[in-house]
Amino acid sequence: MRIVNKTKFFRSVTVLVIIILILFSILIFKILNSKKIKSANAENIKNNLNYAKVEEDTESEENKIDEKIDLNNLSDDQASFGKINVPTYKIKEKELKIPILIYHAFQTPVPDNDVYKLFSTEARFEDNVKTLLEDGYTFITLEDLYKYKNGSIGLPEKNIAITMDDGWMGCYTEAFNVLKKYNVPATIFIVEDLVGTDNYFSWEQAKEMYDTGLVKIHIHGRKHIDYSKVKRETLVSDYNHTQKKIEEVLENKVQKIMAYPAGSSSTNSIKWLKEAGFEIQVQTKYGTINKSSTLDLTNLGRIRAEQASGNKILNTIKNHK
Repeated sequence: MRIVNKTKFFRSVTVLVIIILILFSILIFKILNSKKIKSANAENIKNNLNYAKVEEDTESEENKIDEKIDLNNLSDDQASFGKINVPTYKIKEKELKIPILIYHAFQTPVPDNDVYKLFSTEARFEDNVKTLLEDGYTFITLEDLYKYKNGSIGLPEKNIAITMDDGWMGCYTEAFNVLKKYNVPATIFIVEDLVGTDNYFSWEQAKEMYDTGLVKIHIHGRKHIDYSKVKRETLVSDYNHTQKKIEEVLENKVQKIMAYPAGSSSTNSIKWLKEAGFEIQVQTKYGTINKSSTLDLTNLGRIRAEQASGNKILNTIKNHK
């Protein structure tokens, strides 16, 4: 009898242990499965967040691209400076001063034989640009000036343009650094026969500057000669030749804008070039600040800035009547 009871007892205990083990196994399985689900969910959430971030970044980048202005292909009613936080005025709305600065060469230090005071330095040029920006000036292009004259855009009251004559190497090695640093535009008037020769930048360097959208490349002349004394055929042929060369190198249509070498122009040269499509002709009338009421795009004066500090430029503009 005792043996039977012992056998029943052991059987009961064994069954109970088996049941406990089964229940424990089920519990362990559920716990492990729950962890896997949580892990999978966490990974899904992470992936979804990453995907959302990628979508957000992509959309943000696309918006940036949409908002970016192609400075080399502006429409007739777009200004190079885009939307700014100061009022702009169309040509008949307010009398404006429109100063244009002229530079030639850049070299640090300035050479001792700079008899004609043509050289500036990168540091001096940076002082000019920084001082003007801090005083609230907006840098414009000559293309902007053309649109302003035609009434399609307005200009801020404090506006100013930078021009450089001849295409000296320092425009590329020194001045270009400042233009990029402060994101301001400039126009360089090149002499075709000097491009790529000693002390002058190459066509490849001209293209590099142009492609940033900050540097406009226009014509000083096919040669650096007195174009006020040449025949009409020679004048028009030379400027059209260089215009074609510039457009080939830049791989873009370029507005016909020129500056006379040494400022040598005549009534006939102005007339002939205007008839050939050069509606903007820059002179070398030093110390002249253009005004909106008398603005003549074929007779634009400039301020020499090679030797000037930023404050001197400001005072020159302020004191000009």
